Amino acid sequence: METNQQQINKYFEIEKRKHFEFFLPYYKEKNWQVFQDNINSGQKNDWDVKLEYFAGEYALVDEKARQGDFGDFLLEIIQDMKTGSLGWYFSKKDWILYGSWADIESITPSSLYLIKAKELKDYVNSLNGFMQTLISKEGWGITWNIKLNWKELIDKKIAEKLL
Repeated sequence: METNQQQINKYFEIEKRKHFEFFLPYYKEKNWQVFQDNINSGQKNDWDVKLEYFAGEYALVDEKARQGDFGDFLLEIIQDMKTGSLGWYFSKKDWILYGSWADIESITPSSLYLIKAKELKDYVNSLNGFMQTLISKEGWGITWNIKLNWKELIDKKIAEKLL
């Protein structure tokens, strides 16, 4: 059985690998220029890359590489319930590129979505009532996520399916 630190290292390695083998070539294919890349910076940042996606237009992008394609979007609210560490929902970014890999060894994800962070926050902050959640004990610790539906996010112009 893996220790918590081994799981964290494995997840970091997968996200880093997907950054180099998929996300960077994808940006190049879309003719988006990487203005700043934080993946190997050694510093904790709220976002992974700063992209110039149009002349003089920039976006701070957080890349997500999910193992498995479950047809839903997990929004990390609390990264570790024991320490009270907040999830990436609270971090500064413009876009989230959310790739799901049914086969983690494949270079291309089975699905890829672009989520607009401000619109996502406005939507979540407007919710009222019961929400479906998911608690995971893998990786950082006990992580609390809100489980959202892709169709609703697309219909509300919060997310766009890219692949």
